[in-house]
Amino acid sequence: MFLLPFHVVGCTHEANPADLVGRVRLSHERLTGALAELQRRNVSAVIVSTCHRTELYWWGDGELHEWFAELLRDGRTDDLKFERADADLAVRHLFAVAAGMKSARFGEPEILGQIRRAWMLAQSAGTSRGPIDGAFRQAIDAARHIRADMGTDADASLGELVHERLSAQLGNPSRVLVLGSGDAARGVLQVLRTRPIPGAMVSVTSRTDTRAATLAAAYQCPVVPWGDREGAIRSADAVVFAVHVTSPLVSAGFEDTLPTRYTSAVWIDLGVPAAVHSAFAAPQVDLVTLAALETQRGAEVHRAQWRALHEARHRRAAVALQQELARYARATHRHHLGARLGALEEQALAVATSDESAPVDEMVRKVTRLVLRELSRA
Repeated sequence: MFLLPFHVVGCTHEANPADLVGRVRLSHERLTGALAELQRRNVSAVIVSTCHRTELYWWGDGELHEWFAELLRDGRTDDLKFERADADLAVRHLFAVAAGMKSARFGEPEILGQIRRAWMLAQSAGTSRGPIDGAFRQAIDAARHIRADMGTDADASLGELVHERLSAQLGNPSRVLVLGSGDAARGVLQVLRTRPIPGAMVSVTSRTDTRAATLAAAYQCPVVPWGDREGAIRSADAVVFAVHVTSPLVSAGFEDTLPTRYTSAVWIDLGVPAAVHSAFAAPQVDLVTLAALETQRGAEVHRAQWRALHEARHRRAAVALQQELARYARATHRHHLGARLGALEEQALAVATSDESAPVDEMVRKVTRLVLRELSRA
């Protein structure tokens, strides 16, 4: 791989608590403002900001580490930890992030769309141009290939654990609401569809109504508009929170609005950070956290199965990542070589015409030496 002037610095869930990373996520206004500042500086850059990572990718010899750190701190005293990579390691990082290999849940697909939207926003701001534009284009293409090789099945063991808990607690009939449209939500819905709980009526909602509608159609269940979610939560016998949030969806005090129940509702919170506020407490709700769910009876068998699947996906993804990086290196090499061919042609022509009286074979040798010397530097 070439020693490209490509860099990335970021604050991610891998080095910081997830709730802290969620709090420093850039709003759309701050994100567009930062890109405008980079455009004024004539910097080629893309900023990715999600619940689990906020990262600056830039191309060039300028130094932006401290500028970005101050942008995220924004006057806070939080002890943020930043990670950095440069040159080929920065390319590897981008490709792995886009493929979901560095996500909190390995292989989750949402990050690819987030990378694409961040790139398109940078293009609109005028900061994604030239080599960095090509790097992101190839990273998105590579991510599709890597995901195809690693497999995109949702984590079935998580759905099994949710199914086991709901089966033990739900009566007949019962209303089940699933919040989310990502891998975790799909894993839950898949198990609930293939192994229906008697009398359970499952519905789904998501922050994006169109995605919720697509998911509901795929799993043949009703969709609840996001604006009606609080009423649906109150009336449900079971709620599965499978969403990524920066702040809790259910805050302390929400329990005061819940109706009186003869049997407790079960809420399962799969969110990272948590979707239900830590201070929430209600006698009519049995709140199950992700940690508690994974330690329930029988979970260790599921975890052993999950580990085997997870390790196999890791191996396939690592091989595919290396192949995509090699493909990018070849493309970059051809690009660099192509950019030099015009200059090389001019030099060869100058050598060939420098002495019109010289023998042809001597001119051929001079031009050959020139070409070989320049190609050896590529």
